[in-house]
Amino acid sequence: MADLVPHAFQRHVDVDEAARLIRLTPGLVPLAIDPAGAGRVIWGDLGQHPFREWQYIFTIAELARAQAIGTAFSCPVDILDQDDLFADSLYPSAFIHHVSRCGSTLTTKALARPAHHMMISQGAPLQRGFWALITQNWQHRAEPTPTVLRRLRNLVLAMTRRRVGNERRAFVKFISWNVVYADLIAAAFPDVPGLFLYRDPIEVIASVKKETTAVLLTKGTAQGAFLSGLPVDIGKKLSDVDYLAACYAQYFEAVLGCKANLSLVNYRDLGPNSFTQIIERGLGLFPDDHERLEMLEQFRYHSKDDNNASRFEDDRKAKQMALTDEEKARIKMRCSDLLNQLDHSTRNLFAPDTRLRAVTSSETFARQRQ
Repeated sequence: MADLVPHAFQRHVDVDEAARLIRLTPGLVPLAIDPAGAGRVIWGDLGQHPFREWQYIFTIAELARAQAIGTAFSCPVDILDQDDLFADSLYPSAFIHHVSRCGSTLTTKALARPAHHMMISQGAPLQRGFWALITQNWQHRAEPTPTVLRRLRNLVLAMTRRRVGNERRAFVKFISWNVVYADLIAAAFPDVPGLFLYRDPIEVIASVKKETTAVLLTKGTAQGAFLSGLPVDIGKKLSDVDYLAACYAQYFEAVLGCKANLSLVNYRDLGPNSFTQIIERGLGLFPDDHERLEMLEQFRYHSKDDNNASRFEDDRKAKQMALTDEEKARIKMRCSDLLNQLDHSTRNLFAPDTRLRAVTSSETFARQRQ
């Protein structure tokens, strides 16, 4: 972030001046949290540019390249203790948690289709900075103290400030490993429903081997020990496949043991035929016909192509064939029982007794619309 918006890191103001600037400038939102020392929040004025890129950081990067980020500065993290600053922000309608490479981007892009929907997709301040700050770089557990919950709540609300003027709903997609904090997040927002999207870890890891993931950067660190449940020295020696399997098993265990209001959806059950049911039953969101058709349109396209120039193709079979039998056996040993528990959970929207198998093919959807 310092490379994208260097002037935000170079100008540091006190809390009173930061509050004044935030009140004057609706476009000011948190760009990052620097966890060093007592912590500071990095702010930038994004104006009325809507979050339409598939990740929060890509919106910031696009505006930075165009030199379109206005007022920028840093201030003490104490700014997040001022509830009144963010009282007019959009309160989140739903949270999206996920295991990675499991349709979460498709889901968030679909939810973001209506112009009056705001989507915070893996907000940069929540990717690492906030959690590193409250755990002193993962030296202790994140405790849901009143201060932590207030600051988390205000950080999210600072990102969901009304900047365009027509926003009516806001959704927040967390980075995959944030799901281990699902209960803490729910304690800050007890009335916000959420989805946990997941997929066979064999397919997830096959995808990650082709296109890497930020989680691999944590191997051999204190954060990596937290995510994998393994001591640093042991985790550091693991292959990427075994390290990722350990992390995903931790995610699954966190979801199975959490008390947060999460509905579960396996990737195989996510498609245009099931999406309306997912958002109605899982998120309590009942779109009108126009909104629903806008959202379903996303299923025609590759979700990580912001230009909608490429089509989605089902790659599950290819993913299953991308790993060796030995690698798949090791993943199954660690994750298969947990995966089965997720599939049969009473919180799963498509558990076997009520399963409505989704049609994930975009070609099928296109035929249905003709």
